[in-house]
Formats: sequence, C-alpha cells, structure tokens
Amino acid sequence: MRDIKWIYEDDDILVCHKPAGVATEGAKAYNMDVVSAARNYLSRQNRGKTADRKPPYVATVHRLDQPVEGVLILAKNKKAATNLASQIKDRAADKYYYALCRGSFEEKKGRLENLLVRKEDGFAAVVTEEESKTLKDGAITLENGEVIRIIAGEVKKAVLEYEVVAEKENTSLLRVKLMTGRFHQIRVQMANLGHPIIGDQKYGTEESLALAEQLGAKDVCLVSYKYAVKHPSTHKRMEFEITPYNPQIKEMLNTTT
Repeated sequence: MRDIKWIYEDDDILVCHKPAGVATEGAKAYNMDVVSAARNYLSRQNRGKTADRKPPYVATVHRLDQPVEGVLILAKNKKAATNLASQIKDRAADKYYYALCRGSFEEKKGRLENLLVRKEDGFAAVVTEEESKTLKDGAITLENGEVIRIIAGEVKKAVLEYEVVAEKENTSLLRVKLMTGRFHQIRVQMANLGHPIIGDQKYGTEESLALAEQLGAKDVCLVSYKYAVKHPSTHKRMEFEITPYNPQIKEMLNTTT
C-alpha cells in the first residue's frame, strides 16, 4: 500500500493524496487512517516549536470511502472547518472523479438524478419516487415487496454529471462532476445504470468482478482527482489536482493524450 502524500499545507488546511485502502478516519486497530496520520505529521512539524502538548487539531470536512483514492482536505482549526463544511453543504465546492466502468455508454455525456437511501446493512440503494413514498418508521417497501430499513430515516436526492473520456475493451473511463455528496453515491448510481465500477466488491456484478480480475484491478477504479474550494481565510479559489495511482485508470488516461 502506498503512503499518504501531503500535497499542500498552510495555517488553515492540510491537503493529501489518499491512497486506496486507507480509511479517512476511525481505522481498525493497528491500521493507520488519514486523520491519525495527519496528527502524527503535524506533531512532528511542531516538535520544539510550542510548549502545548495537546494533539494538533485535525477535522474532516468531507470523506472518501476506504477503497477510493483521491484528494482529501483537512481543516487545522475550527474556523476553517466551519467555513469548509458550509461551502460543501451549500454545494460551493467542486468535486471531480475518474470512474472506470464496465460496458459502453450509449450516451457519452449525461446527468444522473436518483433518490438514494442508506441501508442498515452498509449499502446504499436507489429507490423510485413511488417507493420513497412508502417510507414509514425508518423503512421503505420496494416494488417487489421487500422491506428495507434505512439509516437516518430519509431519502436523499443524488445528482452527478458524467462524460466518457476513453473507451477500451468493454470498459469506459468517465470524468464525473459530483453535484451532491451522498454515501457511496457514484458507485451505486453507476451500478444502477448497469455500468458498475470495475473492482467494486460491494456494487459489482459477476461480469464486472470477472473483468476486474482480468484487468488485475485490486482496488475500486474510482479516484477523486480534483477538488476545488475557496480558501477559508483568503476566500480565493484553490484547486487541488492529483495524478491517479490506479494503474487501470492511468492506462486509460494515457489513451486520451
């Protein structure tokens, strides 16, 4: 597994390139997560500079799923955390992903709008408008009669825009702009469309998982490659962009140049 790479730091924020397989926070015992690594990094930076022995302040304002690689912005103080969280809530932050999906898309550019729920079993699911109207006591009845219990007891709208940027051997590389930030959003919306992301163990099909094995994809082929926000103090727009480590996505990107 690759190390976390720190790509930008100032008094308010710390930005990293998170490798696939590393949790944002709350990792299990003996496993490093980004927040713990950030505290260790900042403690080393501050050693000898201050008499304060408290752990450095580190707050997450957005997350990446453990199997997903990408840009992660951390706040170094409460004021920055509040400002960034507000930008994300107001959809003022721009989030871009690469997603390598199974199959060829009929529409090479599009916008997906779905209603999502977060289930108690740790999965997200797309529900229809009619199904959403059955919500009662934290449960929804699907059209097939199955009753699913959901977390937070609400249905949320999920929106993204995508564009196919490369195609090869029953795979399509998408550039995705995430308009909302729902749990497992891109993964479940693409699976619902019939184009699961290569290497996705949760939402993949037999065909997509077989293709992942054929391609040697060990991680879910989804990368948050660019994140843009206004700086919490200067209010200037800042863009953080990375080159993906994911070998399958890198190979597809090379075909576009």
